[in-house]
Amino acid sequence: MLLIEKRVSRFATALSTTAGFCAIMATVVVGALIGVASRFGDNWALLFNTYLSLVAIVIAASILIAQRRDTAAIQAKLDHIMISSESDNRLVGIDLRSSREIDAVRSEHRDVVSDDKRA
Repeated sequence: MLLIEKRVSRFATALSTTAGFCAIMATVVVGALIGVASRFGDNWALLFNTYLSLVAIVIAASILIAQRRDTAAIQAKLDHIMISSESDNRLVGIDLRSSREIDAVRSEHRDVVSDDKRA
């Protein structure tokens, strides 16, 4: 599993570079040129649309996996900052709580902020 995650992470990183963008654009241009050569026939349209759909799914999945990893790293860093400071440690690990619990904490903090503004 770790090997797959590393490969997906490298793939997403490669796609986010200029070279990755150029590779994607080159694929689209080659597909269009093949379409011109085949006079944009039904077979070409079916194959090209299928190819683009599959590529879009793979790219979206790899972006989601990379984003999940980045978000987890940011949360770990924030937790470390909160633990090392003398702040309220109730928020450490809040990303692992349910949406209702997070909303309740946010509502509580909104009330504190609005009280501070009134004073």
